[in-house]
Amino acid sequence: MSVFLAAVFFGIVPMVIYALIIWRLDRWEPEPLPLLIAAFAWGAVPSVFFAGISQLILGAPAMPDGVDAPLLSQLYDASFLAPLTEEMLKGAGVVLIFLLFPKEIDSVLDGLVYGSVVGFGFAAVENVFYLAGEENLGGVFVLFFLRAIVFGMMHALFTGLFGIGMALGKFSRDPFMRFLWPIFGLGAGMFMHALHNYFATMGGAHILIDLLTMAAGVVWFFTTFAFCLYHENCWIRIQLAEEVNAGVLYAQQALDAANFWQRGPLSMFTHGIGNAWKRRTLLKQATRLAFQKQRLMKSPDHAALALIDQLRAQVYALSRADPLFLSGAVSPHLRFPPPLPPRRTPPALPRA
Repeated sequence: MSVFLAAVFFGIVPMVIYALIIWRLDRWEPEPLPLLIAAFAWGAVPSVFFAGISQLILGAPAMPDGVDAPLLSQLYDASFLAPLTEEMLKGAGVVLIFLLFPKEIDSVLDGLVYGSVVGFGFAAVENVFYLAGEENLGGVFVLFFLRAIVFGMMHALFTGLFGIGMALGKFSRDPFMRFLWPIFGLGAGMFMHALHNYFATMGGAHILIDLLTMAAGVVWFFTTFAFCLYHENCWIRIQLAEEVNAGVLYAQQALDAANFWQRGPLSMFTHGIGNAWKRRTLLKQATRLAFQKQRLMKSPDHAALALIDQLRAQVYALSRADPLFLSGAVSPHLRFPPPLPPRRTPPALPRA
């Protein structure tokens, strides 16, 4: 019983923590927590269940007790069947989110977040199965280190690639690429999954190659995440620059809304707990205003216009009630810097 309880705890809790970290890193417009829970649950229950059924039906014939399966059969199950079934079933959850909640998908980052959370849900239950198969707690801890720490991001990486493909397809203006991007994303996720399982099945020195490959994948994952955050930061600054010029809010407030650290709990150390909490609504609504304006640019919508006017009125009232403005820490005369650096043009060629 102690082995089983340890397997459940060490299999699920780290994946939940990883998913929450990803959710909190999406600082400017975090996805709705209930939808994130649903994405995690899809990866943990339907994906695992139907992937297991598919692999039982389509897998290589089982060998008698005490007889190892041929290497070719192991590679078929691990490097072909598992990536095919698991990535398609996990990806189905991402597709459902895109179809049922299209208004929650504002950027490529959203596709990456939902895809990775589905992957964490799948990894949580898969880890429990592997850990519960150990004979003692020592084996559980060793396998926990490998699956939850060393390779803890792998399923998030695989399904995150498909999430990116879905988002790129959604925002592509080319009808052909709308169809191709999701296929590219799914294929990339399957390829990385197959590569990982191949090296793990071969064992020996291949494990080192697996470590290096997955490490490169994780670096790519967080680099892409950071790039998407930077891109969203540019959106916010561009959209709020117009609001500053119109007098809806002040320059420092717009800059704080686009500041990664000001939107987090660390702001309480610079402004105090009370002021940081009171400003939370102002910065959140200002960001919502920026995202709504950005969304309107992509797809004109009369309902969005009404929401923008409502948010603009709320931001105006909140900016005047800002405790930092009332204390004089926010100056109404500060100029808003250009949202993007000026483009450099080459000097004119000298005349002959």
